[in-house]
Amino acid sequence: MLYTNEKPLPQDTPQKAPDFLQVSLALCLCSILIGVVFFIVEDTFGFEVPSAGVISTALPAILTGIYFGNKTETLMSTKTRWLAILIWTSASYFYALAAFQYHGLSLSDLFEEFGSFGWVFAGFTALMALLSYFVIKSGEKTGIKNKAKVREKQAKGV
Repeated sequence: MLYTNEKPLPQDTPQKAPDFLQVSLALCLCSILIGVVFFIVEDTFGFEVPSAGVISTALPAILTGIYFGNKTETLMSTKTRWLAILIWTSASYFYALAAFQYHGLSLSDLFEEFGSFGWVFAGFTALMALLSYFVIKSGEKTGIKNKAKVREKQAKGV
């Protein structure tokens, strides 16, 4: 029985594994935020960020992995990770196509101009998806380890 000034003890209930839509939404939001930061840096300082494409892929993946690893303390399933990457990549390409249309370009123009562009595009997409998969998984492991360290420090402090 609890009296008026007592608080219930926090219970360690295991968190539910994230849904692929939650993960893909987190990836998209991180990508947007990083894109805005890159835009501000480039616009303000006139400095173009080298390897921005790789950074804008790896950084959202690692941040998302750390967040969900810390939150759930478990690795998400392979299926969840791949579906999230598929949705994130698709959303990125829809954004790129919209930007192309805004500027009066099309993918067919690029394919005509650069004959092997399709193969390079497909290879780059596959490479970045594979990189994202392992970076998310690495981020999850880091988040789980960090959460365990915090729990150990709290147990020692109590």
